[in-house]
Amino acid sequence: MSEQKDYFRALAEKLRASGMPPGEVAANVAELTGYLAESGSTDPYEEFGAPEDFAARLTGGRAAQEPGAEAETWKWTADIYTDRKHLNHYGDQGWEVEGLDRLGRFVCRRDPAAAMRWEYRRESANNAAERESVTAGLAPDGWEPCGHWMFFMYFKRPKAASAGPAAGLDELVAPPAKQLFLSDMYRGKLKQMLAAAVVSGTATAAAIHYGGDPVAYPALIGAAVAAPVAMALAWQRVKREVARGVEDA
Repeated sequence: MSEQKDYFRALAEKLRASGMPPGEVAANVAELTGYLAESGSTDPYEEFGAPEDFAARLTGGRAAQEPGAEAETWKWTADIYTDRKHLNHYGDQGWEVEGLDRLGRFVCRRDPAAAMRWEYRRESANNAAERESVTAGLAPDGWEPCGHWMFFMYFKRPKAASAGPAAGLDELVAPPAKQLFLSDMYRGKLKQMLAAAVVSGTATAAAIHYGGDPVAYPALIGAAVAAPVAMALAWQRVKREVARGVEDA
């Protein structure tokens, strides 16, 4: 436990040194501490890597820079079936992802005086060792990490790396007013989950009402067991779809 405290103390110091606001540092450390406890891991080095390296990834790999007086900021989020489409769409408009906040939102910045096009990609990794391996494999092609959420990793690079002079940005589009993008596929899954919950709840309530006490306890136990099992199966399906690169049409 002392090793964990030392780790998160060192991480907090590195985050503050990078320019992250104290309140955000505290929130990140609290969230990561909770994540480590829930994962069952006792070694933060194995899970996150060295504090200085992890802090660099959380802050975009560089010390915080003061944005220009006219710099624009925008926070938004999307589901996994449409995140890459929107990342690259708005990257073409000059929006650079600087990281993900504790709510999983992309924190973007665009300086009208020095805007450039960006391109993005998403990878997945289950632990710190895999994240380090993925990052090292993409680095030679100019990809740098710009945040991760759960087992999703996001990378960015200036579009000039692949498109050359054609990546120039001569005119800026007004900042988007929208902050949440949900795909039709994701909405469909939500409707399916809601319908399943309604059917399950109705069936359980009916069994308890008409069956009395002999049926009530088994029904409640069955519902309590079925819910987490269904969530686990749904999560595994999501991970398989991520691995296959499934996207909304």
